[in-house]
Amino acid sequence: MEKEHIIFSDLAASGMQYIADSPFLHNYNNYIKPLNKIYIRRFMGGKMYNFVICEDNPNTAAIIKNFITECIAKKNIDCHIHLFQDNFEKVIDFAEANLGHINVYFMDIILNQENASGLTLARQIRKIDIMAYIIFITSHPELSLKVFQYKLRALDYIYKQDENIQKRIQECIDTILREIVKLGNVDVTKQITLKSYNNFYTVKLNDIMYFETRPGSRMLHCVLKNGTCIEFYDTMKSLIKHLDSRFYQCHRSFIINIRQIKKLGGSRYYSVVMNDGKVCDVSKQKWKELVNRVRS
Repeated sequence: MEKEHIIFSDLAASGMQYIADSPFLHNYNNYIKPLNKIYIRRFMGGKMYNFVICEDNPNTAAIIKNFITECIAKKNIDCHIHLFQDNFEKVIDFAEANLGHINVYFMDIILNQENASGLTLARQIRKIDIMAYIIFITSHPELSLKVFQYKLRALDYIYKQDENIQKRIQECIDTILREIVKLGNVDVTKQITLKSYNNFYTVKLNDIMYFETRPGSRMLHCVLKNGTCIEFYDTMKSLIKHLDSRFYQCHRSFIINIRQIKKLGGSRYYSVVMNDGKVCDVSKQKWKELVNRVRS
């Protein structure tokens, strides 16, 4: 599927009343035209947003896509819109390939594919990408409780026949943008000084992946994103007081940077996989709080 390139500032300058190179005019009669992936190049703190639509009905997919496009046209964000109308297993490949981006999934629950439903697809996505946003748009309000049973932490559950569907979608996107801005306001220049033998190391908190204790060592170990490991003198109890809200002591042996978590649950259930592949234990009593903090 070809990728279209749209720069909204150029559209405004030209006075055009529709989205260039896309089939969607402001005239809603054109919603049912063929769908293509839209590429929208704007900036919001250098973050990439992926809006992913999983919908097997072409007319409905076009409407949802247009609503999203109209909303993000007003925002200063760098994003892609991706559409999946069949071969939904490719959505899982997409999720695996796009970890680290801000991924927003708009999903129907009933999909015309054997052994595939929006619920099972969302559960697979959630296992891969703990930070993903999932929004269900469906004609089956009676299935809403299933979302809770599947433990999917969906942002919203929207009925397709809701007369305020466009407003609901915009509210979801606004909520996501506010959360991302809040996360982005964490001071990336904040530093900590670590004493190691006869040396002192000043390290940016943003560069730290996790701290850990190791068997047979009386020192703590600080592992950085670039793979460097610094041994230093301190205690976990004292250390956590000098860190900010992005760090969490999930176990007596680990203090982790929440923003460096790749996956909740590794080879052991109560554990996290960090971006470097390290599996860090999580104590059972701290598991729920960690999950809440990851999504807060």
